[in-house]
Amino acid sequence: MPKTARRWTWPFVAGLFAVAFLYFALASAAGASQIVFWGSYNANKISHAPIGSGKGSDIPIPPALVDGPYGTAVDSAAGRIYWANFRSNSIGYANFDGSGASLLNTSGATVSGPGGLAIDPAGGRIYWANANGNSISYAALSGSGGGNLNTTGATVDEPYGVAIDTATGRIYWASAAGNAISYANLNGSGGTDLNTAGAPVVAPDGLAIDATTGRIYWANFRGESIGYASLNGGNGGQVNIPSAPGAPAGVSIDPILQTIYWGDEELDQISAASLQGGTPVQPATSGATLETANFPVLLESPRNLDKPTVQGQHKPGATLTCTQGTWRGDVVESFLYRAPQSFSYQWFRNGKPVAGATAATTMASKVGAYTCDVTATNFAGSEAWTSPLEFSVNATVAFKKVTFNRKKGTATLRVAVTGSGRLDVYGKGVANAQRRHATGTAKITIKTSGKARIKLKNTGKAKVKATVSYTPEGGKAIKRRKTIVLKKKLR
Repeated sequence: MPKTARRWTWPFVAGLFAVAFLYFALASAAGASQIVFWGSYNANKISHAPIGSGKGSDIPIPPALVDGPYGTAVDSAAGRIYWANFRSNSIGYANFDGSGASLLNTSGATVSGPGGLAIDPAGGRIYWANANGNSISYAALSGSGGGNLNTTGATVDEPYGVAIDTATGRIYWASAAGNAISYANLNGSGGTDLNTAGAPVVAPDGLAIDATTGRIYWANFRGESIGYASLNGGNGGQVNIPSAPGAPAGVSIDPILQTIYWGDEELDQISAASLQGGTPVQPATSGATLETANFPVLLESPRNLDKPTVQGQHKPGATLTCTQGTWRGDVVESFLYRAPQSFSYQWFRNGKPVAGATAATTMASKVGAYTCDVTATNFAGSEAWTSPLEFSVNATVAFKKVTFNRKKGTATLRVAVTGSGRLDVYGKGVANAQRRHATGTAKITIKTSGKARIKLKNTGKAKVKATVSYTPEGGKAIKRRKTIVLKKKLR
C-alpha cells in the first residue's frame, strides 16, 4: 500500500544466479517473449522490462499525468497501458511508447485513493478499488464515464487491488484494513467474502486468479507472504518462498509457466517465483525505476491457436482472402495480456513472395499454388504463421455455342477461358492458324484449308479438327479439341 519505503537489509541468497538462469530458460521455452510492467509510487514512474535478457526502461509519460501510481493494467489490442494515480485521484493511460497520454473520463464513478486496476477489454471497462473511498468503481474504456459497483454483503475496508473473473462474472478485491478477500457480481447483484481458511490474510494488497488450478492468490503487504485459497472457498495456504518478500504489493500470474510475480515496495524490486514455491528471481530491470515498485502485469507476444487459411475461387482473376487465424486472448484474471495489436500479411505463389501482395486480400492474376503468411504483433513481439494448405488456382477452357455462316462456309467458335493468357488455334483442315491474347470469351472464325476446302467447295460439306491451346499467365498450356462440320451453299 502507498507509503515511503523502509530500507531493510536482506542476506544474499546463495545460488540465486543458477535459479535465475533456470527460470529465464523456462520463460524462453514457453515460445513467446514477455514484458513486465509496473508502477513506482514514490518515483511517479511507469516502467517495463523484458522477462529474460535485455534492459528495462521508464515510459516517457508527461510527469503531470503520473502522481503516485498504484496499479497498472494493459489493453494489448489497443496498445495502451493504464495506471491508478493514488495521490491525485485519477486514472491515466498512454500508448506503450508514452504517446497519447491522458486521463480517463471517470465522471459518475468514485476515484478516492485508487489502488489496483483490472481491465476487461471485451466488456469495454476498467475497474479499480478505492482505498480511501471503500468502494469498487469502473469506467468505460471509450471515455464515456462510469459508476460504482454494488458490493452489498462483502467487506470493502481499505481495498487494494481488483481481479476480474469473466468466467463467473465476478470481481474480487483485497481489503487491507479488513483482512479479507471478497467478491461481487459484475451484474450489480452484490457479493460476499471468500472463505480463506488455512491462508494468511494480513493487510492483503493486490490479487490475481489462476483459472487452471481454480485458485486466487494475494500479496500480504504486512504479512510478508503470498497467500492463496480456492475460488470455491477454503483450501487456503501460503506459497513457500524461502526469502520472504519485504512488502509485497500486487501480483500477476503466468498460468502456463505456473509463475507468480509481485512488486516489493520494501526491497524496490519485481520478483517472481514458482506457484509451487522456491527462491524468487528478478527480471532484467536495469535501466528502469524500481523505487516502491508495485502491481506488476505481464504482456506476452501473440500466440497462435489456429493457423490462417486462404479463401476464394480457384480460378485466375479471383480475389483471394487470407484469414487472420485464431490467436490466444488475454488472461485478464491473471493480469497476463497477449492479444495482437496489429496484423501484417505476405502472399506467396509457388513458394515465392508475390511482390506488393501485403494486404489481407490479393488478386490471383496467375495460376499456381497460393499461401499466405500472417504476422500478429503487439508491444512484446511478433509471431508469424503460414496457411498450412496450398490454395490451387487453376485455369479452365470450355467450348460454348458454335454458329455457322453457310454463305461463306465458316463457323464461329466461342471459347471461354478463366483469367488471361495466350490462345492458339490450329488443326487439320483449319486455315490461318491464330494466336491471340484472350480473356473471358473469345470468338474464333474457323475456315477450311487444303483438302477440306476443296471438299467444301465441291460437296458443300467438310469436316475439320480444331485444336485450341490456352496458356494462362504463369501456367502451362491446356489443350482442347473439337470436330466441326462446315457447310456451304452450292451455286
